[in-house]
Amino acid sequence: MGATHLRALGGPDGRGKGERRAAASPMQVVSPVTIQRYSDGKLSFKDDQIAEEADLHLSVNGQQEAVLARTPGDDLNLVAGFLFAGARIMCPEDIRSIAFSYQGQARADVGLDIPRGVRRIFPSPRPIHIAPERLFEFKEIFERRQSLFKNTGSTHAAALFSDAGELVSYGEDVGRHNAFDKAVGRALLEGTLDRVAIAMLSSRLALELAMKATTANIPILCGFSAATSSAITYAERNNLSLVGRIREKTFNIYANGWRFR
Repeated sequence: MGATHLRALGGPDGRGKGERRAAASPMQVVSPVTIQRYSDGKLSFKDDQIAEEADLHLSVNGQQEAVLARTPGDDLNLVAGFLFAGARIMCPEDIRSIAFSYQGQARADVGLDIPRGVRRIFPSPRPIHIAPERLFEFKEIFERRQSLFKNTGSTHAAALFSDAGELVSYGEDVGRHNAFDKAVGRALLEGTLDRVAIAMLSSRLALELAMKATTANIPILCGFSAATSSAITYAERNNLSLVGRIREKTFNIYANGWRFR
């Protein structure tokens, strides 16, 4: 199937209208539960909500590729982002067909027109510069979109911004890698990935996430948690600006701070 038939599901929050209803999981993303809460020296019962986590079995060209433990829904973006991050595809046109099934075991069966792997060469991240205080504006936008986290307290999120401050794409999931893949996958399918300059994550800045950023040619990766040593070393070697522990008025720059002026 051509790229014109692949559409990201919904708006930046991943829950709006979409053309491929077959790709939208009918499973709910939150479930009501009754918990016991300890407060003021006593235990009491309380109604609460928890985030759903369910497996999506992914097959590529008839071969089992992966089992993704994810928040149901937004699966088209997730699959596209996962394949892109793993160098299985370069663009939406590489996906010949994709079929989702939610009867019993949730499945995504993908047909690709390319070999097992592709060699993707991206230019060095462009030399953009942004004012440091802009990150606090992005943080406010990011936190306003975290509706699932506000209800459950157990999900990660990823937001992709242009250097002008536009929210290009957004993903939220119980898995930090899934959230990033959903955001990248949506931008890839919509043809807006080349406009992304900043990726903001709720999770710690680990090596694998830094690699996903450079794979997508995103020059700035930032987040609310700290960076790991391997991510910092990788960022320094690959011209990736790495920023963590963003708070109300402060943040830490771990690598390539020259982009902030």
